[in-house]
Amino acid sequence: MKKLLVKAGSSCLRLAYHFCRLFPVQNRIVCISRQSDEAPLDFQLIANYCCARTPPITAILLPKQLRSPVTYLPEMLRQVYYIATSKAVVLDSYCIVVSLLGSSIEAPVVQIWHALGNMKKAGYTALSDSSEEGRDPRLANLLHMHEGYNAIAISSLSFSRDFAAVFNADPSIIFEAPLPRADLLTSADGRSRARKMFFDNHPDLKGKQVIVYCPTFRRSPSPDANRAIKALVGEIDYSRYALIYKPHPVDTLTIEDSRLTVLVNHDPDPLFVADYVVSDYSTVIYEAGLLNIPVFLYAYDWDSYREKRGLNIDLEHDVPTLFTQDPRLIVEAIENNDFDANAYKAFTQRNVALPAQGTCTDHLCEHILALAENR
Repeated sequence: MKKLLVKAGSSCLRLAYHFCRLFPVQNRIVCISRQSDEAPLDFQLIANYCCARTPPITAILLPKQLRSPVTYLPEMLRQVYYIATSKAVVLDSYCIVVSLLGSSIEAPVVQIWHALGNMKKAGYTALSDSSEEGRDPRLANLLHMHEGYNAIAISSLSFSRDFAAVFNADPSIIFEAPLPRADLLTSADGRSRARKMFFDNHPDLKGKQVIVYCPTFRRSPSPDANRAIKALVGEIDYSRYALIYKPHPVDTLTIEDSRLTVLVNHDPDPLFVADYVVSDYSTVIYEAGLLNIPVFLYAYDWDSYREKRGLNIDLEHDVPTLFTQDPRLIVEAIENNDFDANAYKAFTQRNVALPAQGTCTDHLCEHILALAENR
């Protein structure tokens, strides 16, 4: 039954696409995301670049989370129209419409993904019938997951083989281009503005050293998550430190503790005010590395998580920092400033290859627009 529904849906999408192809192609690109209902920062930076370019080109941003197939249907039809009438399509996540239309799409499709660096297995390397974190391989095959890409941007060619496997793609279409957000992370002016914006929203945090805890998203939340966060909260000296908890945008875990500052999606990015970052298996560790912030890994569910999900790097040995299940050791490392900044900088550079000339935004956008010109 599911197979018949997907085939029928694919046929309808192709009919809609061919109908929309009757309209003229506009001088624009379209950026599609399922990460949130708000335009991702990378898309905003791409749009700003395209608008300021000579000659300018329009960028249409279509962010929308998939909460229900029924309510998402109008959004899919909207995507079809813009895919059919734009010069290029940019994705930062899996897009059902692109995968089902596949080679029918005449515009180049560029996948930029939504994370800096290399970390967890994803896509075709995370298929599993039994894993709580893995995708159903039969469903992935049925939906032609990650098919239809003409180019894939990654932040370092050092892990091109890993990402070719993630997308089941020919390595020849992969190119090196860190996400535009890297420009803000490496800009002194950008960081200063972001710090001011954050403290304007949270003036109570001024005057203390800021620890930001930002764990990765778990499709099946660990039963130890609540206990682990409370244990970390209990180790902090709040006369010296402020602790910010930044959950993943789609995480549903709630923590209530007056000592803890919990952020919501529309809050400014706390990384720009962080003096220390505590994470686990999240690529935020590369963003912190670009900001030269000490990073510590709180792997409270390491034994179960690595079996459920799998990673492309050996976190225990490849990341030059403290890796522990004990929050007390993390706080001691922070208090003693026990962190090898030079080793961590070299680790970040291996995973995020900043361009020798120009900005990351320039580099990525010009590659996309060069593909668009050949449409």
